[in-house]
Amino acid sequence: MARSDDAQHDLDDLGVLLRVHRKKARLTGTEAARRAGFTQSKLSKIENGVLLPSPEDVRRLTTALGMDSGTAAHALELIDRLQDDSAARRIVVRRGALTEHTALLAKFSDYVVAADPAVVPDWLRTREYLLAAAGPLSERNTRTATALVRKRQRLMATPGLRFEFFVFESALRTHVGSAQIMSKQMLELSEIGERHPDVVVRVVPRRPAVTPALLHGFEVHGDQRVVLTLMPGVVVITSEDDVLPFRRMVTSLRACALSEDASRRCLRRFGLAYRSNALTEKFAS
Repeated sequence: MARSDDAQHDLDDLGVLLRVHRKKARLTGTEAARRAGFTQSKLSKIENGVLLPSPEDVRRLTTALGMDSGTAAHALELIDRLQDDSAARRIVVRRGALTEHTALLAKFSDYVVAADPAVVPDWLRTREYLLAAAGPLSERNTRTATALVRKRQRLMATPGLRFEFFVFESALRTHVGSAQIMSKQMLELSEIGERHPDVVVRVVPRRPAVTPALLHGFEVHGDQRVVLTLMPGVVVITSEDDVLPFRRMVTSLRACALSEDASRRCLRRFGLAYRSNALTEKFAS
């Protein structure tokens, strides 16, 4: 079986092969994608070695680009090799963050660890904070986001399921929406452990020593799967080698985060400070 690096080389080679023959056929990415029956964005990801196409995708492209039989056979050989390589499928990128997070709840394990250096982790967000952080949403996506909040709240209230969340002090200082929204969010965080005994929320102070460096938010599900939210989609990682660095990050976070009691006090201080700001805003308006 090919190693993961070999799989990426094959994916890159396939992308170059398709791009060269598209240009040889004097087709734009939009036209080539239209002939193959999918979007220009999808074709661009395939050509750049970011997206693993299906064998049927490749067959349609070889036809759309008018490849000769020998070149088409080589393209199909590459994709067959990639399909056989489990490493090529270990990282899956799925569009539609709200929809994918909802689907992931159906495959939920009994334990989740989540952290985000920039904002409050998804699971802990109030509806108002979630919508303020997401920015303008369509009516449909607003309903989906609200339903997702309710599903997560039900899971956190389920006996036997355990949750461990790390909230960075830098995220507490980041104004997402009004002072009123921030106050409600901070006070909610300070109280959630009292309502849900299997939910642990700990604050990570500024300038923490986290190894490897935490550059974006993540969730670890049962030590077997990592979920990253990257607009406009979700990355799901299941390879043991790729999950391992996130487990190490969790160990570092546990070592440098405040205790549960100290975290509650810290969150309450932030909540009351934002409440004071909210009152100032009210009287100033």
